[in-house]
Amino acid sequence: MSGNVSSFSMEVKDELLKNTPKARHCAIAQTAVIIAGAGRITPDSLIVETDNVRIKEKYFTLLKKTFNINVDAFEEKGLFAVPVTQQDKVLEILQAVKILDAKGMPNYYKGIIPDVLIKSGCCKREFLKCAFVFFGTINSPEKGAHLEFFCSNEEHANQIFKTLEYFNIKAKKTTRRKYHVVYLKDTEQIADFLRVVEANVATMKYEEKLIYREIRNQINRTNNCEVANSQKLIDAAQKQIKDINYLNECIGLSNLPETLQGVALARLENPDVGLQELGRLMKPPLGKSGVNHRMRKISELAEQQRAKNA
Repeated sequence: MSGNVSSFSMEVKDELLKNTPKARHCAIAQTAVIIAGAGRITPDSLIVETDNVRIKEKYFTLLKKTFNINVDAFEEKGLFAVPVTQQDKVLEILQAVKILDAKGMPNYYKGIIPDVLIKSGCCKREFLKCAFVFFGTINSPEKGAHLEFFCSNEEHANQIFKTLEYFNIKAKKTTRRKYHVVYLKDTEQIADFLRVVEANVATMKYEEKLIYREIRNQINRTNNCEVANSQKLIDAAQKQIKDINYLNECIGLSNLPETLQGVALARLENPDVGLQELGRLMKPPLGKSGVNHRMRKISELAEQQRAKNA
Protein backbone atom coordinates (compact mmCIF):
# COMPACT_ATOMS: atom_id res chain seq x y z
CA MET A 1 0.00 0.00 0.00
CA SER A 2 1.06 3.57 -0.55
CA GLY A 3 2.87 5.07 2.43
CA ASN A 4 1.05 8.39 2.09
CA VAL A 5 -2.48 7.35 2.97
CA SER A 6 -5.16 9.81 4.07
CA SER A 7 -7.29 9.14 7.13
CA PHE A 8 -10.32 8.91 4.82
CA SER A 9 -8.50 6.20 2.84
CA MET A 10 -7.99 4.22 6.03
CA GLU A 11 -11.68 4.57 6.91
CA VAL A 12 -12.66 3.20 3.49
CA LYS A 13 -10.18 0.33 3.74
CA ASP A 14 -11.29 -0.61 7.24
CA GLU A 15 -14.89 -0.75 6.06
CA LEU A 16 -14.00 -2.90 3.05
CA LEU A 17 -12.09 -5.36 5.22
CA LYS A 18 -14.95 -5.95 7.67
CA ASN A 19 -17.10 -8.23 5.52
CA THR A 20 -16.20 -11.56 3.94
CA PRO A 21 -18.12 -12.65 0.83
CA LYS A 22 -20.47 -15.60 1.22
CA ALA A 23 -19.84 -17.17 -2.19
CA ARG A 24 -16.69 -19.32 -2.35
CA HIS A 25 -15.66 -18.04 -5.78
CA CYS A 26 -15.81 -14.44 -4.50
CA ALA A 27 -13.77 -15.38 -1.42
CA ILE A 28 -11.18 -17.00 -3.68
CA ALA A 29 -10.96 -13.77 -5.72
CA GLN A 30 -10.23 -11.84 -2.51
CA THR A 31 -7.70 -14.45 -1.37
CA ALA A 32 -5.94 -14.15 -4.71
CA VAL A 33 -5.61 -10.36 -4.33
CA ILE A 34 -4.21 -10.73 -0.81
CA ILE A 35 -1.63 -13.25 -2.00
CA ALA A 36 -0.78 -11.04 -4.97
CA GLY A 37 -0.41 -8.03 -2.70
CA ALA A 38 1.32 -9.55 0.32
CA GLY A 39 2.10 -13.19 -0.40
CA ARG A 40 5.46 -14.91 -0.44
CA ILE A 41 5.78 -18.42 -1.84
CA THR A 42 8.64 -20.61 -0.66
CA PRO A 43 9.39 -24.25 -1.61
CA ASP A 44 7.50 -25.49 1.46
CA SER A 45 5.10 -22.72 2.51
CA LEU A 46 2.82 -19.84 1.59
CA ILE A 47 3.26 -16.78 3.79
CA VAL A 48 1.25 -13.57 3.81
CA GLU A 49 3.02 -10.63 5.48
CA THR A 50 1.33 -7.34 6.33
CA ASP A 51 1.59 -4.44 8.77
CA ASN A 52 -2.21 -4.11 8.83
CA VAL A 53 -3.92 -6.13 11.55
CA ARG A 54 -7.25 -5.99 9.67
CA ILE A 55 -5.68 -7.60 6.58
CA LYS A 56 -4.24 -10.32 8.82
CA GLU A 57 -7.68 -10.93 10.35
CA LYS A 58 -9.29 -10.87 6.91
CA TYR A 59 -6.86 -13.49 5.63
CA PHE A 60 -7.46 -15.65 8.71
CA THR A 61 -11.20 -15.54 8.01
CA LEU A 62 -10.77 -16.37 4.32
CA LEU A 63 -8.52 -19.35 5.10
CA LYS A 64 -10.96 -20.67 7.69
CA LYS A 65 -14.21 -20.22 5.74
CA THR A 66 -12.91 -21.01 2.26
CA PHE A 67 -10.27 -23.69 2.85
CA ASN A 68 -11.00 -24.85 6.42
CA ILE A 69 -7.47 -23.91 7.43
CA ASN A 70 -6.55 -22.71 10.91
CA VAL A 71 -3.12 -21.12 11.26
CA ASP A 72 -1.15 -19.14 13.80
CA ALA A 73 0.40 -15.78 13.01
CA PHE A 74 3.55 -14.28 14.40
CA GLU A 75 4.74 -10.69 14.56
CA GLU A 76 8.27 -9.63 13.69
CA LYS A 77 9.68 -6.14 13.02
CA GLY A 78 6.22 -4.60 12.77
CA LEU A 79 4.88 -7.21 10.32
CA PHE A 80 2.25 -9.87 10.88
CA ALA A 81 3.19 -13.10 9.12
CA VAL A 82 0.52 -15.71 8.40
CA PRO A 83 2.16 -18.94 7.21
CA VAL A 84 0.52 -22.03 5.71
CA THR A 85 3.00 -24.90 5.82
CA GLN A 86 0.92 -28.02 5.24
CA GLN A 87 1.89 -29.05 1.72
CA ASP A 88 -1.56 -30.26 0.73
CA LYS A 89 -3.14 -27.01 1.97
CA VAL A 90 -0.53 -24.85 0.24
CA LEU A 91 -1.22 -26.76 -2.97
CA GLU A 92 -4.99 -26.35 -2.54
CA ILE A 93 -4.73 -22.59 -2.08
CA LEU A 94 -2.28 -22.05 -4.95
CA GLN A 95 -4.44 -24.12 -7.28
CA ALA A 96 -7.58 -22.25 -6.20
CA VAL A 97 -6.01 -18.87 -6.96
CA LYS A 98 -4.57 -20.28 -10.23
CA ILE A 99 -0.91 -19.76 -9.36
CA LEU A 100 -0.61 -23.51 -9.91
CA ASP A 101 -2.61 -25.50 -12.45
CA ALA A 102 -4.54 -28.70 -11.72
CA LYS A 103 -1.31 -30.72 -12.07
CA GLY A 104 0.57 -28.51 -9.63
CA MET A 105 2.60 -26.78 -12.34
CA PRO A 106 3.13 -22.99 -12.08
CA ASN A 107 0.99 -20.73 -14.22
CA TYR A 108 2.20 -17.37 -15.47
CA TYR A 109 2.20 -15.15 -12.40
CA LYS A 110 3.18 -11.50 -12.18
CA GLY A 111 1.55 -10.23 -9.00
CA ILE A 112 -1.90 -10.03 -10.60
CA ILE A 113 -4.78 -12.44 -10.36
CA PRO A 114 -5.85 -14.51 -13.37
CA ASP A 115 -8.85 -13.08 -15.22
CA VAL A 116 -10.65 -16.40 -14.90
CA LEU A 117 -11.12 -15.65 -11.17
CA ILE A 118 -13.08 -12.45 -11.87
CA LYS A 119 -15.37 -13.45 -14.73
CA SER A 120 -18.59 -12.65 -12.87
CA GLY A 121 -19.69 -9.23 -11.71
CA CYS A 122 -19.75 -10.25 -8.04
CA CYS A 123 -16.13 -11.44 -8.20
CA LYS A 124 -15.08 -8.26 -9.98
CA ARG A 125 -16.63 -6.30 -7.11
CA GLU A 126 -14.70 -8.32 -4.51
CA PHE A 127 -11.52 -7.94 -6.57
CA LEU A 128 -11.88 -4.15 -6.53
CA LYS A 129 -12.46 -4.15 -2.77
CA CYS A 130 -9.20 -5.91 -2.02
CA ALA A 131 -7.31 -4.15 -4.82
CA PHE A 132 -8.20 -0.81 -3.26
CA VAL A 133 -7.09 -2.03 0.18
CA PHE A 134 -3.64 -2.94 -1.15
CA PHE A 135 -3.01 -0.52 -3.96
CA GLY A 136 -5.52 2.34 -3.59
CA THR A 137 -5.77 5.70 -1.92
CA ILE A 138 -8.49 8.36 -1.87
CA ASN A 139 -8.49 12.00 -0.83
CA SER A 140 -11.12 13.38 1.46
CA PRO A 141 -13.32 15.69 -0.68
CA GLU A 142 -12.15 18.77 1.23
CA LYS A 143 -8.71 18.24 -0.33
CA GLY A 144 -10.00 17.68 -3.87
CA ALA A 145 -11.48 14.67 -5.62
CA HIS A 146 -8.78 12.10 -6.28
CA LEU A 147 -8.67 8.31 -6.13
CA GLU A 148 -5.65 6.28 -7.29
CA PHE A 149 -4.38 2.74 -7.64
CA PHE A 150 -0.58 2.35 -7.65
CA CYS A 151 0.43 -0.71 -9.70
CA SER A 152 3.91 -2.15 -10.10
CA ASN A 153 3.34 -3.17 -13.72
CA GLU A 154 1.18 -2.19 -16.67
CA GLU A 155 -0.67 -5.50 -16.80
CA HIS A 156 -1.88 -5.02 -13.24
CA ALA A 157 -3.00 -1.44 -14.03
CA ASN A 158 -4.89 -2.65 -17.11
CA GLN A 159 -6.70 -5.29 -15.07
CA ILE A 160 -7.95 -2.69 -12.58
CA PHE A 161 -8.77 -0.25 -15.39
CA LYS A 162 -10.89 -2.84 -17.25
CA THR A 163 -12.66 -3.93 -14.08
CA LEU A 164 -13.64 -0.35 -13.31
CA GLU A 165 -14.84 0.00 -16.90
CA TYR A 166 -17.13 -3.03 -16.39
CA PHE A 167 -18.98 -0.94 -13.77
CA ASN A 168 -19.11 2.11 -16.10
CA ILE A 169 -16.43 3.91 -14.12
CA LYS A 170 -14.22 5.77 -16.58
CA ALA A 171 -10.73 5.86 -15.09
CA LYS A 172 -7.53 7.26 -16.57
CA LYS A 173 -4.00 5.88 -16.59
CA THR A 174 -0.57 7.43 -16.23
CA THR A 175 2.93 6.52 -15.08
CA ARG A 176 4.60 8.05 -12.05
CA ARG A 177 8.17 7.12 -11.25
CA LYS A 178 8.15 3.32 -11.18
CA TYR A 179 4.38 2.98 -10.84
CA HIS A 180 1.55 2.59 -13.33
CA VAL A 181 -1.29 4.65 -11.88
CA VAL A 182 -5.02 4.22 -12.48
CA TYR A 183 -6.92 7.24 -11.22
CA LEU A 184 -10.27 9.02 -10.94
CA LYS A 185 -10.67 12.78 -10.50
CA ASP A 186 -14.41 13.15 -11.03
CA THR A 187 -16.41 13.39 -7.79
CA GLU A 188 -19.41 11.49 -9.19
CA GLN A 189 -17.20 8.68 -10.52
CA ILE A 190 -15.47 8.37 -7.15
CA ALA A 191 -18.85 8.20 -5.40
CA ASP A 192 -19.87 5.51 -7.92
CA PHE A 193 -16.73 3.53 -7.06
CA LEU A 194 -17.53 3.66 -3.35
CA ARG A 195 -21.02 2.39 -4.10
CA VAL A 196 -19.68 -0.41 -6.31
CA VAL A 197 -17.37 -1.69 -3.58
CA GLU A 198 -20.24 -1.40 -1.07
CA ALA A 199 -18.46 1.07 1.21
CA ASN A 200 -21.84 2.39 2.31
CA VAL A 201 -20.69 4.38 5.36
CA ALA A 202 -17.82 5.93 3.40
CA THR A 203 -20.20 6.78 0.54
CA MET A 204 -22.47 8.72 2.89
CA LYS A 205 -19.53 10.55 4.45
CA TYR A 206 -18.08 11.33 1.04
CA GLU A 207 -21.35 12.73 -0.30
CA GLU A 208 -21.93 14.76 2.89
CA LYS A 209 -18.47 16.28 2.53
CA LEU A 210 -19.14 17.02 -1.13
CA ILE A 211 -22.33 18.88 -0.18
CA TYR A 212 -20.45 20.78 2.54
CA ARG A 213 -17.68 21.70 0.09
CA GLU A 214 -20.20 22.91 -2.49
CA ILE A 215 -21.98 25.06 0.12
CA ARG A 216 -18.64 26.48 1.26
CA ASN A 217 -17.63 27.23 -2.35
CA GLN A 218 -20.99 28.89 -2.99
CA ILE A 219 -20.54 31.07 0.09
CA ASN A 220 -17.03 32.00 -1.07
CA ARG A 221 -18.30 32.84 -4.56
CA THR A 222 -21.08 34.98 -3.06
CA ASN A 223 -18.63 36.76 -0.75
CA ASN A 224 -16.20 37.35 -3.60
CA CYS A 225 -19.01 38.76 -5.71
CA GLU A 226 -20.11 41.05 -2.88
CA VAL A 227 -16.54 42.25 -2.36
CA ALA A 228 -16.18 42.90 -6.10
CA ASN A 229 -19.47 44.81 -6.17
CA SER A 230 -18.48 46.84 -3.13
CA GLN A 231 -15.19 47.74 -4.76
CA LYS A 232 -17.01 48.81 -7.93
CA LEU A 233 -19.32 51.01 -5.83
CA ILE A 234 -16.35 52.61 -4.06
CA ASP A 235 -14.47 53.20 -7.32
CA ALA A 236 -17.54 54.75 -8.97
CA ALA A 237 -18.24 57.01 -5.98
CA GLN A 238 -14.62 58.19 -5.86
CA LYS A 239 -14.73 59.02 -9.58
CA GLN A 240 -17.97 60.98 -9.06
CA ILE A 241 -16.51 62.92 -6.13
CA LYS A 242 -13.38 63.67 -8.13
CA ASP A 243 -15.50 65.08 -10.98
CA ILE A 244 -17.66 67.13 -8.61
CA ASN A 245 -14.62 68.62 -6.84
CA TYR A 246 -13.02 69.45 -10.17
CA LEU A 247 -16.14 71.30 -11.36
CA ASN A 248 -16.33 73.11 -8.04
CA GLU A 249 -12.72 74.30 -8.43
CA CYS A 250 -13.19 75.35 -12.05
CA ILE A 251 -16.66 76.91 -12.22
CA GLY A 252 -18.22 76.48 -8.77
CA LEU A 253 -21.13 74.16 -8.00
CA SER A 254 -23.51 77.13 -7.79
CA ASN A 255 -23.09 77.54 -11.56
CA LEU A 256 -24.36 74.03 -12.26
CA PRO A 257 -28.02 73.46 -13.15
CA GLU A 258 -30.10 73.16 -9.98
CA THR A 259 -30.89 69.49 -10.66
CA LEU A 260 -27.16 68.69 -10.81
CA GLN A 261 -26.32 70.81 -7.76
CA GLY A 262 -28.61 68.69 -5.59
CA VAL A 263 -27.15 65.35 -6.60
CA ALA A 264 -23.57 66.71 -6.42
CA LEU A 265 -24.04 67.96 -2.83
CA ALA A 266 -25.75 64.68 -1.84
CA ARG A 267 -22.80 62.70 -3.17
CA LEU A 268 -20.25 64.84 -1.33
CA GLU A 269 -22.20 64.38 1.92
CA ASN A 270 -22.65 60.59 1.38
CA PRO A 271 -19.49 59.24 -0.29
CA ASP A 272 -20.04 55.56 0.71
CA VAL A 273 -23.59 54.81 -0.48
CA GLY A 274 -24.87 53.38 -3.74
CA LEU A 275 -26.96 55.28 -6.26
CA GLN A 276 -30.26 53.87 -5.02
CA GLU A 277 -29.57 54.86 -1.41
CA LEU A 278 -28.27 58.23 -2.56
CA GLY A 279 -31.57 58.87 -4.37
CA ARG A 280 -33.56 58.06 -1.22
CA LEU A 281 -31.54 60.62 0.76
CA MET A 282 -32.34 63.46 -1.63
CA LYS A 283 -35.24 65.86 -1.18
CA PRO A 284 -37.42 65.12 -2.96
CA PRO A 285 -36.27 61.46 -3.30
CA LEU A 286 -35.01 60.38 -6.70
CA GLY A 287 -34.92 56.94 -8.34
CA LYS A 288 -31.68 55.11 -9.09
CA SER A 289 -31.93 55.74 -12.86
CA GLY A 290 -32.50 59.46 -12.24
CA VAL A 291 -29.42 59.69 -9.99
CA ASN A 292 -27.38 57.74 -12.52
CA HIS A 293 -28.48 60.06 -15.36
CA ARG A 294 -27.48 63.18 -13.42
CA MET A 295 -24.13 61.68 -12.40
CA ARG A 296 -23.38 60.96 -16.05
CA LYS A 297 -24.15 64.62 -16.89
CA ILE A 298 -21.74 65.73 -14.15
CA SER A 299 -19.08 63.41 -15.54
CA GLU A 300 -19.60 64.76 -19.06
CA LEU A 301 -19.32 68.37 -17.83
CA ALA A 302 -16.12 67.51 -15.93
CA GLU A 303 -14.59 65.92 -19.04
CA GLN A 304 -15.56 68.94 -21.13
CA GLN A 305 -13.95 71.25 -18.58
CA ARG A 306 -10.77 69.14 -18.52
CA ALA A 307 -10.63 69.32 -22.31
CA LYS A 308 -10.88 73.13 -22.17
CA ASN A 309 -8.15 73.35 -19.55
CA ALA A 310 -5.83 70.90 -21.26
